[in-house]
Amino acid sequence: MMLNFSLNWFDYISLFLIIFVGIPHGALDGAISVTLGYSKKFILQLSFFIAYLSISTFVIIMWYFFPVVSLIFFLFISIFHFGCGDLDWKKNKTYFINGYFHGGLIILGIIFFNKLEVNYFFSVLSGDQLSLLWSCLYFGIFLWLSALIFIVCNLKIIKLSRSYITLVVFIFLVITILPPLPAFAIYFCFIHSFHHIKRVVPTLLNFMEKRKVILLMITLSVMSWLGGGIALYYILNLNIFPDAILKVTFIGLAALTFPHMILVDVFFRSKYKI
Repeated sequence: MMLNFSLNWFDYISLFLIIFVGIPHGALDGAISVTLGYSKKFILQLSFFIAYLSISTFVIIMWYFFPVVSLIFFLFISIFHFGCGDLDWKKNKTYFINGYFHGGLIILGIIFFNKLEVNYFFSVLSGDQLSLLWSCLYFGIFLWLSALIFIVCNLKIIKLSRSYITLVVFIFLVITILPPLPAFAIYFCFIHSFHHIKRVVPTLLNFMEKRKVILLMITLSVMSWLGGGIALYYILNLNIFPDAILKVTFIGLAALTFPHMILVDVFFRSKYKI
């Protein structure tokens, strides 16, 4: 029997942080598009925003028709995005193995240290038919252990820095001590977002003024919040508030993560080697 959890005040604070502190780091995508040359012509810039919004819309549509499969893809995409996003870019298999280990520690760690509560969140996001999801997650744990063994067996080549080991220990303590939403909020807002901004902004400032970067970031953040507010208004007609805010936050995050990952990880970081 599935336990029914209610959101506590620290869960709502966590969701607030995710929405208003974490989401803005993705709003740098507008400035990133400028560095990639999409602002040189109006048609290029228009094509960029249409493609970005089309991918986000496609994710929402897929989530409506195939919620469990969409959630599975979102979780595994997030593992690679968070894991590789926190590491210096490299073009080799070790980079992706390290990325899976790092991202898996966060995503899979939060899930398996809080299985009952997270299972309730999953049921809100994708319904009660979760056997396929959990089968994939257990396979994900197998892959994570394989990545850990690979890293341990190749420490002389990989050479983990003291600062990275400290970060991993800190993340481990956060995900084991705190409930899932606060643990994710701390990582997403104060580790992932911080690393992203620290790595990306110096490159952006080579192409545009700081004021323009901030203006684009604020503009796209406000657009995201307005879109989320509209979605919450309509979803509340069919859901209680805790379920509605969970859906808006995490389905919205998925809709933004897919185009964000394509832009940042596939095009931007590989081009500027950051």
